[in-house]
Amino acid sequence: MGDTMRTEKKNSKKKKSAAFVAAGVIGLATAGGAYAYWTSLGGGTGTASTRAGASNVFEVTGNAATSMFPGDTAQTVTATVKNTGTENYKLQGVKAFITTDKQGCDGTDYKINGAAAPTNATDAVAITVTQADLAPAATTTGTFSLQFNNKATNQDACKGAAVAITYIAS
Repeated sequence: MGDTMRTEKKNSKKKKSAAFVAAGVIGLATAGGAYAYWTSLGGGTGTASTRAGASNVFEVTGNAATSMFPGDTAQTVTATVKNTGTENYKLQGVKAFITTDKQGCDGTDYKINGAAAPTNATDAVAITVTQADLAPAATTTGTFSLQFNNKATNQDACKGAAVAITYIAS
């Protein structure tokens, strides 16, 4: 029986030593960050969209301060452009032309920036304006000169005329 006990103690010491060695190896492996893992590739799809945008979001306002007459001096008109849309829009430029409520009196009886004013959208003249990426409700301004065009012909048709400045923003 003595030999059996000695053998069991020896085996018990071997088992304990093996357990400590195994624990130490596992501990070192864990401490050193030696983890195993698989790598792979993947893919998929997603969707997005953009708004359609709106047309005619620029609102342009600007009036002449005083009534015009033959021989008057040019007055500066400030045109304010406002983004009335719900997204940002970039203002590229502004053009203008003149019409009146009197027959025989048209845009050519007035001057924009020193030249006879155009009378329709096709011939509208560019005015100086600050190009800008306008956020909703943001504004930018532009200026131009407006004056009565004192022609060598009778311009009585323009007496009391309501002059409309039509702006085209893009």
